[in-house]
Amino acid sequence: MRIDERTGAWLIVAALTATLTATTTTQALRRYHDLRTGWSWDLAYFNQSIWTVTKGDGLITVRPIGSVSTEGPSAWKSNHLGPIRLAMVPFHLAFPDPRTLLIFANIVFWWLIPAAYTLARSESGSDRVALSAVALVPLTPLLWPMAWNDFREIQAGIPFALWAFQGVRSRRAGLTAAGVAGMLACRQEFAVVVMSLAFLPPREDEDVAKKARWRLALFDVGLGWVLVYFVYLKLMVGTRAPQAYVDQLLGPKPTLGQALDTMFWVVRDGLGPWALLALVVPGAAVLAAPWVWSLCNGQWAMRMLGQASWHHVRYAAPSVATTLAAGLIGYARLAVLLRGRRGGRAVLVAVWLLAAGYSAFGLREVMKRMDRIPPPVDAADVEPYWAWARQVGPDDAVLASYEFAAPLSSRKSLYSHVLTANEPRGYPRLAPEFRWVFWKVPGLEPKMFVDQGFAVVHRGPSLVVLRRAGTP
Repeated sequence: MRIDERTGAWLIVAALTATLTATTTTQALRRYHDLRTGWSWDLAYFNQSIWTVTKGDGLITVRPIGSVSTEGPSAWKSNHLGPIRLAMVPFHLAFPDPRTLLIFANIVFWWLIPAAYTLARSESGSDRVALSAVALVPLTPLLWPMAWNDFREIQAGIPFALWAFQGVRSRRAGLTAAGVAGMLACRQEFAVVVMSLAFLPPREDEDVAKKARWRLALFDVGLGWVLVYFVYLKLMVGTRAPQAYVDQLLGPKPTLGQALDTMFWVVRDGLGPWALLALVVPGAAVLAAPWVWSLCNGQWAMRMLGQASWHHVRYAAPSVATTLAAGLIGYARLAVLLRGRRGGRAVLVAVWLLAAGYSAFGLREVMKRMDRIPPPVDAADVEPYWAWARQVGPDDAVLASYEFAAPLSSRKSLYSHVLTANEPRGYPRLAPEFRWVFWKVPGLEPKMFVDQGFAVVHRGPSLVVLRRAGTP
């Protein structure tokens, strides 16, 4: 049986999606085993917040500190509005483990491959052009740090953003609604992206009345979600929380020179060729520009990819989503402009090769930066950690340094030190239910726990494990 071009194209897209998903999922599970997740305390928070809703009392002890407030103690109280977490509940009921979140994150993240294909296909009308565009997508430098960055709601919004751009450009109400709903489920920042889509020009000419209806609907939905978020903050966090959220956005900024310097590196090494290809369709490019500017104006910098704080790359998700969408539209429209023209195919091939080279250069620079990330845990402590962590009972309360928290988070009582909000009551005195301490060294020596009946059962270059006497 002969396979038609459309079916063959979809088989290629499916194979690429499956390959990328399997690759980064395997890498994520390996990093998890090696205790090299992006930030173990955050992964522990996400895991415990779902665990306690499905199996516990709805209260969390893993409480990351944010600029608006400290998370919890109710699992429903958060600085962010990301309902996509609820989609993991059925899977977490079956497998209550942080690895469930990692697998879920990698599956959803690489939906951006079929999303990129359908967007480029709708703009160009060509399966081959769409496939050539999709071939460039995995080379986008900043996608890889995000794929390795544990579970992050905001990063899951990228494929939905691409579908929303396609729906708005094509004036397909159902696709637009699905893309917008997916984005809004992936953190409140995407509400502003939805508002900006009101000004994305359609692919075909239309009458003024239809354009006004689309603009009003998109802008109102986005604005409405911002108001929902502020009401949520007011009810769950406090009356001043909405103002605190706005204040953090208006806080101290770098100088113009510093912001432009950061933007140079982000555009050169992070976004690949998409920022340049987006200029083919200025109406789409202008939607990405504010996100790139806000990212470079204080939220993040490329140098962080070589530091322990590399996991903050998540804040680049809206910039990557909007720039990638605009760039895909620009590439597809360039193909349409060159179609049928003398030498047009050769020009498009040259553009593709230049884009691939541009991406490969940026990807190499990103990998060089990430090679400089200091390992949070010495390799010699990894297997001993797992050997002792497997002996921790499900009802044992645990005190763990941040780096060791995630694998121990499917439980009611997991605490840490350093920040007061994460310490158990009475710290450094530990209540009788505390049976284990996983302590990061070098640093403060855990002698205070030995005096409370704990015995050191492992001491390595970066980990000390203490077990309370009488622990089964």
